[in-house]
Amino acid sequence: MITRAVFAASPRIPTGVFASVRASRIGIRAYSDKPEQPKEAQAEEKPAADGEAAKEDSVEARLAEKDERIKQLQEQLLYARADIQNIQRRAAEEKTAAGNFAITKLAKDLTASIDVLDLALKSVPEEYRELNKGGNAKGAERVLADLYDGVGLTRKSVIDMLRTHGIEAFNPVGQPFDPKHHEALFQAPVPGKEPGTVLDCSKVGYMIKGRLLRAAEVGVVQDIN
Repeated sequence: MITRAVFAASPRIPTGVFASVRASRIGIRAYSDKPEQPKEAQAEEKPAADGEAAKEDSVEARLAEKDERIKQLQEQLLYARADIQNIQRRAAEEKTAAGNFAITKLAKDLTASIDVLDLALKSVPEEYRELNKGGNAKGAERVLADLYDGVGLTRKSVIDMLRTHGIEAFNPVGQPFDPKHHEALFQAPVPGKEPGTVLDCSKVGYMIKGRLLRAAEVGVVQDIN
């Protein structure tokens, strides 16, 4: 062999040099023997990474969508709760109002009865109304005075009963005319009286729980000019 002859003819080379050369050859051979990764595999690594990123983005998008949906449901729940509270409040108010105004029709009928009692009292002449106080009434006069007192007590008891249910009478004589609470029957020019004020009250008005039950029937002072 030529190589062996050359090495034999040449000066002796240290053993360590052969070892280094051999190790280098082995390393080169090992590196050269390592199979090269196919291009297809290299191409697959990038789509896989893109797929993972897309998957993460999809999960985050779904989580964000669910968070938004939870927020919407919470808002709807708050609105529904507020609506229920409003319904309960209105129902309680309507129940209270129904209780307060349940006697409206009866109250109007009673006020009409009071009008009749007022007419009965007015029909008694002035000189007979106070006879019982002096103790001088005799015979028919005393009977008439007793009748007057009895009618007056009846009227007072009915008015007191209405008052216990929140029904109050009002007489607007001397006050400015209010079309919301007064019903004008006539107008008359009266010197010395303020135009637009109530001159006379034929029938007193009534309020029930702060609301008009019956308007007062009145005469109004007319402007002379």
